[in-house]
Amino acid sequence: MEARSHYLNRLLQTVGFWLFGVLPAAIAVLSAMMLFGVWTSSKEAPLSFRVLGNFTPEAGVLLCLIAYQLLLHGARIWMCKRLADANGTIPYEPELTSDSLRAFVPAVMTPYIVFFALWGAFGTKVAATNYVLVAAFGAMTFLSWVIIKTGWLYGFIIGQRSRVHYGDSTEQVQRSNVARKEVAKITFKDIHGNTAIKRRLLEAGRAIVDAPKGGQGKARNGILMDGEPGNGKTVFAEALAGELKLPLLTLTHSDVASRWVGERTEKVKAAFEQAIRSQPCVFFIDEIDSFLPDRSTDSAQTKEDSDITNSLLTLLIEIRKHRVVVVAATNYVDRLDGAAIREGRFDFKVEITPPDEAARIGLLTAGLSTNAPTLRVSQATIKSVAQRWNGFSVKRILAVTEEMPSYVAEAREQGTFKGELEFDDFMAALRRLQGRKGAMPENVKAMADLVLPEVTREALTMLASRLKDPQRIERLGGTLPSGVLFFGPPGTGKTAACKALAKDVQWAFLIKTGPDLVRDPKALDKLYAQAKDLRPCIIFVDEADDLLLSREAPRNTEATNKLLTIMDGVNDRVRDVVWVAATNNPERIDSALLRGGRFTEKVEFVRPDEDQLTTHIGQWFTNRRIGLKSGLDSSTIASMLGDESIANAEAVLQYAVNRAISQSNDDFIEVGVADVQRGVAMVLGTAC
Repeated sequence: MEARSHYLNRLLQTVGFWLFGVLPAAIAVLSAMMLFGVWTSSKEAPLSFRVLGNFTPEAGVLLCLIAYQLLLHGARIWMCKRLADANGTIPYEPELTSDSLRAFVPAVMTPYIVFFALWGAFGTKVAATNYVLVAAFGAMTFLSWVIIKTGWLYGFIIGQRSRVHYGDSTEQVQRSNVARKEVAKITFKDIHGNTAIKRRLLEAGRAIVDAPKGGQGKARNGILMDGEPGNGKTVFAEALAGELKLPLLTLTHSDVASRWVGERTEKVKAAFEQAIRSQPCVFFIDEIDSFLPDRSTDSAQTKEDSDITNSLLTLLIEIRKHRVVVVAATNYVDRLDGAAIREGRFDFKVEITPPDEAARIGLLTAGLSTNAPTLRVSQATIKSVAQRWNGFSVKRILAVTEEMPSYVAEAREQGTFKGELEFDDFMAALRRLQGRKGAMPENVKAMADLVLPEVTREALTMLASRLKDPQRIERLGGTLPSGVLFFGPPGTGKTAACKALAKDVQWAFLIKTGPDLVRDPKALDKLYAQAKDLRPCIIFVDEADDLLLSREAPRNTEATNKLLTIMDGVNDRVRDVVWVAATNNPERIDSALLRGGRFTEKVEFVRPDEDQLTTHIGQWFTNRRIGLKSGLDSSTIASMLGDESIANAEAVLQYAVNRAISQSNDDFIEVGVADVQRGVAMVLGTAC
């Protein structure tokens, strides 16, 4: 029934287009041609006008008049047809008023009055028959205008039919054309790289277009694109429409927003009706998770939200009978209602991954050509940057090219720009764009200031040298670790060493504790996403014992498996993200986490010997400008502390300073033996 009503409306609209669009134009142009023929055959017209190729000035004026009619009505017909294709309706004149009658003479008759005035000015005798001709011509022109103006009645009738079919509403016009219709301006040729994605989308699109229609909803349809934000899902939808040579209708959640109860559901239905009227077409629903939220988890869903979900699930099945390619996009496929994801609504699932290397090269080249056309850069540099930036979104890569002119201008002022863009320039522009270094405190020590065993310092120094210049290291055949395990007794400086490492190599630094990640495995995804955005970045997992614990412990299976998946990389391992985990019990770690490609490299932290502890104590007091009383020195304090860790030693020293301050009124503080002894007793619980 709905299909018959739809086709009847379409027929009435077509009849209206020819009757009130083409017919008045034909009458107006025909009247001008009749005038031309009668005038050229009249005795009053100069003989030269009747000779081909020897036109008089007044003949030129008449031809201009005919051209005017053709252009005027031709433009109107073109606009009517374009609006009809876009909206499914003909733009009829709303009413016939005295104002529009007064506008008739200057808008329509002026060119003809000018013509006859010029005719007389050129000396041509105006016969009585020509006066009759003027009157007849004016009447025909007026007739064409009246036909145009009275088309509003026909449009009103069609509008009434639409109200009966769709239901009356104060927003009827808006609802009948909810989706935005446009002609696709790009094809897959305009998208760099990503060959596999384009091939998959095109295969799905052609399968839908070529499938027989009109059955019982068995034809395959529905392309669901999912992926991280900023990777061009909307662009892929437009390019698919361009590749299939079909118009594109786009619907977003804001297009159906309304303050009236029930109006959003009606707008969704109207958008599908519009897609059917526009078939064949590509119907793109952006952020479909806002239309189809998971009903099993969304406790705040209103009745209308539920109505929209139920209606949309039904419409996605019914639209399969028509030549409409349904494409939807979401950044969060896990938030979609389970009924929407299954086959029968979306038969084709396509993940829009971050751009591959070919796409990254194309994006960098095109972005620099647009945003920094005067800057020189070698193709080898662009390729090196593209290889390094796997996992970055399209928006991030293009944003760096937009940032480049500002960065180069500043580098030139500082005298650091070498005249041609190099790899380091791209990394510096990236860091400027990111605008932050992660959770790095300002008072972090450099590695040179840490008291570390020689073996530990050597391992950290080697790691730092690789992180400082990863491009050179990889070019020479070296590698960067995916993960590094810091292990050793508590208080041996694992956290301080990781912060110092990030500071020395100028990498972003993020820190989480193992218990937090085990408690909420989704926090791992958020942490990793943040690290990818801040690259190059070190992720430090403190107290990682729970997270790295053997998966024989059931409660840890989900978090541990997720970490393994992230570190391995589902498609392509993201570069310049290094995981550092700190543990006090390496023997309890899941063996799968210690194999190659995961936490392969290990750095042991041990308690300092007496000489190292003596050096650290001396530096500690010097940095704070605190003196020692006679009979007390760094070596004596070290012997009092024994083999305690740096963390415990500093806690004892701080207690001793606090005690000395509380017992002195002087501005200069000196720590004595009694202060240290009291600190050892209170902090370590032992006597010395």
